[in-house]
Amino acid sequence: MQDFRKNLFCTVCNVGRVALLIGIASICSLAPSANAQIAPDFPNPTAAPNPLTTTQSLFRSNMQVKIMNAAEAMPESKYSYRPTKDVRSYGELLTHIADISYYLCANMKGVAVPGTAVAKGTKAEIMAYVKSSFSYCDDAFSGFTDAHLNDPADFWGFKTNKMFILTQVGNHDALHYGNLVTYLRLNDGVPSGGWW
Repeated sequence: MQDFRKNLFCTVCNVGRVALLIGIASICSLAPSANAQIAPDFPNPTAAPNPLTTTQSLFRSNMQVKIMNAAEAMPESKYSYRPTKDVRSYGELLTHIADISYYLCANMKGVAVPGTAVAKGTKAEIMAYVKSSFSYCDDAFSGFTDAHLNDPADFWGFKTNKMFILTQVGNHDALHYGNLVTYLRLNDGVPSGGWW
């Protein structure tokens, strides 16, 4: 009986060693592919004069590239697509992203939301509107520094600071980029990414 226990113990130990070796080999072989998911030119804002604002700007820029790619990827005939009657259509999502970009970036600048009475019916018109809102935000971010992050801001009647507004620009884009990806995939589209 003691030989049985000894053999069983040795077998369990050997299986454990093999499992450990397989695990280590798997990690070593998968680590380079995980690193390959991040582009070699991945931006590093830590040395920037305004690292916090630069970080937010990089995230926002990345989301905007992804959103514009998603806008281009969906055929115009699908811009009216909505998965259920209770949600925005694809075109309405893009228009909403632009509307909120104008609102948030005007808030950052401390000015009234600019008038945007432009046609937003076709794919080309919607894409131009979204691109225009992103350019407006580029302007807002270009003159912004970390020294103003705690400046007062108004978020639909709630008192906050500019840092909150900055984070909401990228956050809102990321939230709705997820919607766009879902709509694309439901229509056999393939989203293309940005830097990461």
